[in-house]
Amino acid sequence: MSQSAKGNTGKPVELGLVTDFPGRDARRTQYGSIYADSDKTNLPFECSQAPKGTQNGDVVCFVRSRGSEGGDTEFATITCRVTDYTTGSEHIELLASSSMPIVLQRVAAHYLGILDTPQQVVWLKKHADSLNILPPEAWLALKADVLQHPEIWQIAPPEARRLALSRSANYLRPLDIPRQVAWLEAHADSLNDLPEEAWWAVNAQALLRPTIWTHAPLEAREVVLRDARERLHKDFLAAEKAFCESPDQFPPPVEINCLKVAFVKDWAKRELNLALDDDQAGAVAAVTGDVQVVARAGSGKTRALVTRAIFLQKHCGVLPRQLLLLAFNKKAAEEMRQRLQKVLEDEIPHVMTFHALAYALVHPDEEPVYDDTSADQLGVSREVQEVIDEHIRSASHGRVIQELMLAHFREDWERIEEGRFTLPMGEFLAHRRSLPRETLSGEYVKSFGERLIANTLFEHGIDYRYESNFRWSGTNYRPDFMIGNRQEGGVVIEYFGLTGDSDYDDMSDAKRQFWAKQEKWRFLEYSPADITTDGVQAFVSRLLDDLQGAGLRPRRLDEEEIWASVRDRAIDSFTKAMSQFVARCRKLNLSDDELANRKSSHVACSEAERLFLDVGHSVYSGYVRRLADGGKEDFDGLMWRAVDQVSSGSTRFARDRRREQGDLRNLRFVMVDEFQDFSEMFSRLLGAIRLQNPAVDFFCVGDDWQAINSFAGSDPRHFETFEERFRNPSRVHISTNWRSERAIVEAGNALMRDLGEPAKARQTAGAGECVVGWLDEFEPTAPEEERHEGDEFTPAVLRLVSGFLKRGMDVVMLSRRNGLPWYVNYTERRRSDGLERFQEHIRAFLPEDDRRRVTASTTHKYKGLEKPAVVVLDALDRSYPLVHPHWVFLRLFGDSVDRIVAEERRLFYVALTRAEKSIVLLTESKRPSQFLDDIKARSTQRVDWRQFQPVGAAGCELVEVRVHNAYDVRDQLKQQGYSWAGQRNANSKYWRRSLQRDGFDFERDIINQPWAHGNVRIEVYTDANKLLHSWPER
Repeated sequence: MSQSAKGNTGKPVELGLVTDFPGRDARRTQYGSIYADSDKTNLPFECSQAPKGTQNGDVVCFVRSRGSEGGDTEFATITCRVTDYTTGSEHIELLASSSMPIVLQRVAAHYLGILDTPQQVVWLKKHADSLNILPPEAWLALKADVLQHPEIWQIAPPEARRLALSRSANYLRPLDIPRQVAWLEAHADSLNDLPEEAWWAVNAQALLRPTIWTHAPLEAREVVLRDARERLHKDFLAAEKAFCESPDQFPPPVEINCLKVAFVKDWAKRELNLALDDDQAGAVAAVTGDVQVVARAGSGKTRALVTRAIFLQKHCGVLPRQLLLLAFNKKAAEEMRQRLQKVLEDEIPHVMTFHALAYALVHPDEEPVYDDTSADQLGVSREVQEVIDEHIRSASHGRVIQELMLAHFREDWERIEEGRFTLPMGEFLAHRRSLPRETLSGEYVKSFGERLIANTLFEHGIDYRYESNFRWSGTNYRPDFMIGNRQEGGVVIEYFGLTGDSDYDDMSDAKRQFWAKQEKWRFLEYSPADITTDGVQAFVSRLLDDLQGAGLRPRRLDEEEIWASVRDRAIDSFTKAMSQFVARCRKLNLSDDELANRKSSHVACSEAERLFLDVGHSVYSGYVRRLADGGKEDFDGLMWRAVDQVSSGSTRFARDRRREQGDLRNLRFVMVDEFQDFSEMFSRLLGAIRLQNPAVDFFCVGDDWQAINSFAGSDPRHFETFEERFRNPSRVHISTNWRSERAIVEAGNALMRDLGEPAKARQTAGAGECVVGWLDEFEPTAPEEERHEGDEFTPAVLRLVSGFLKRGMDVVMLSRRNGLPWYVNYTERRRSDGLERFQEHIRAFLPEDDRRRVTASTTHKYKGLEKPAVVVLDALDRSYPLVHPHWVFLRLFGDSVDRIVAEERRLFYVALTRAEKSIVLLTESKRPSQFLDDIKARSTQRVDWRQFQPVGAAGCELVEVRVHNAYDVRDQLKQQGYSWAGQRNANSKYWRRSLQRDGFDFERDIINQPWAHGNVRIEVYTDANKLLHSWPER
């Protein structure tokens, strides 16, 4: 543009396009005049002739100024030749750099109108940096399919895109599928604005691309989904196979999965009147490949497994003989069988335990021996016991067993710090509090020092009580060792094992001051430094001297006397450990040579372990020989024979007198319950089935958070490595807990945080409660003290149990062992004071109608069961985790403290998740389970013992008399059997005594007493802690 034209803003600009040239005088089509800085357009005026030399297709711009008399004076013209449309860039660049960009807009709009589609595409691409100033009429001038071009679409402004989208239906309709896909993917960021008629123009196959599918409206997707739904209805298995083999021919996998879940839920509701949640339906619908189902506690895994079998049979047409359901115990197998029979009647699949399958395959001639406590069958235990007894009676082996068990009671893991053992130090130090030391007397103590003291007392014939109840300042203080009794006094020994910790040292000082005031008691204290400074023997000598100084007469027992005292318990302990050793060898199918090789490559960590492995090898070999000589076979041997038989090609099985027959080669689906309990021999059996039947699919249901049976040889690594061990594997989660309320689910998740997919509380779940009962905060009433005589555990449990019963909740009391870590004052002693005895004990204080509503069990035995309320009796550091001293004898099989503690965490999870509405975890502040730290954030509530009423004995109700302001008459009260409550709790400033309520007369028995005068104030409370009388009257 000439200099005179630049900067003349406000001047009209006349545009013209030469349309008929050469051959005649040039003519110019008038489009009107515009202003560079104004919105005014179409001002009429006459235009002069085109400049000389103008050719057809040239664009001519006339810049004129109006004179004062209305005349037009031409002072600048611009002519750009655009006959070849590719040279239009000169014009664009020139005008775009001028102060009149609107000229470009008007010129481009009319110029584009004369071009064909390819020319328009090329022109737009060349001028992409200036397209933002094109007016709408310029885009309207484009051919219909120009904007559909992917490269043009990317540079088109929003207005132009909307224009193109409005035309897209006509554009898409004639395209083939690949071109439709290409166009839709190129326009992915604008597909939400695509009109409905355009989607109807898209071929169904084009919709299946994930980037396109997500933008398609529901109506468009429904066309494709309807076809997939019809496939599932017609042939579910074939449809699933097609979905897997040709995923690009169907909606995205997430949509297919939603479709299958909805289909199965609808089918189960319609055909079975059964409501499945999404996770359960997803497990039922997983019918391709080997499937692992991770089913959390209370999530309905058995329901999902059984429903899947019914679905495969009724909807998918799988024949009963093509299905096999396997369980680990008869109870689980029978439950599945009964559920199947309700729907399928007599046409049910094969349902049995693994051992039943092995028996049906092998049909052994030998007599089967097995352990089944529910049926009072202890065949294996008897056979092992016979071999052990033979070794005990043997002169050589008997002496070795005595030596190893005494060594086991005396050796200690803390010597690892001296470098005497080859075990990883860090592992033991991390779990030191969880490593119980078993003493010669049978207690499990906390440290090497405590065991040394306990064994010294035992070896010198001194009777003692370890951590017995003793009230001090309102808490249940448990001195390490007490020798003597409350009435006569005696000796108290404290082993202060954590010196250097300020809080611990303060508590130690308080104990010293307390015992210094107890005239009847002599206080002895020791610390680890007393042992490490001068050695074990010097410490023992000092301890014996101190005991003599306290008036005791220790006498060293010889080894035979010691053995005679511990023999029965030691042999029982040895038998249990040896039985486990034999069972572990058997489950691995170890031959005599294989066991010898394992031993030779294993480094024993103690003399006791070395001796145990030598005896264990002999016992195991003797057990295997005894079975063979007696024509007997145990279940483990039967399983391994089944593995060999199937591997060699013998796959037919028959049971129930051949009324049930089948062939492993004909199976299409094998479903396994409680897969977390898998061991090597079960894994080998499935491998043998796969070898003979490559087409079979496995469906394995379990919960790795409930893998608690390593004592029986199970190994959670089979669960953890599922994807490595199985073919075409997939994983499904069933996470919603339909059993427990929200607080319980949250506590379980907190305990197992970062260890897998968390459980979910059902949407309708209530708050529930997970609370900690600190037993050292419990203060029994005088009637409770008198009734239970030193037993503070029973009244605390009774209060909780009675409270739950009154709220309409049945209760189960769970313990880690078949016994209790608390003193219980039973009315009569029996040889065994296990949980069954404690259950009877608690029931005796309850109304007859309520007794059956209270049960007790070990946590292991209660897996799979539930109750509205659960009381965990022993949430202590030596119960959860329980690292039994015998674990060292099983190191040969890879057991370690870390693995044991991990399993104990899972066992605690099982205890938590037995509760439906409420759970109470009983513990003490000085020895809580380490797992409580993990769930405190979710269970910060503490039991308020005052909210739970004391429980009296039926027909033996007591009252508690409390006498206040009685300092002047205290001697008279003592003579009548009153005791000072402040000795137990500093806040309880009164004298108290319990009396039988039957026949009690307040005036006669209390008011008329000679001490009832002056400032004395008297209160009488019932067993339920309700005020019955007061004097003076309030």
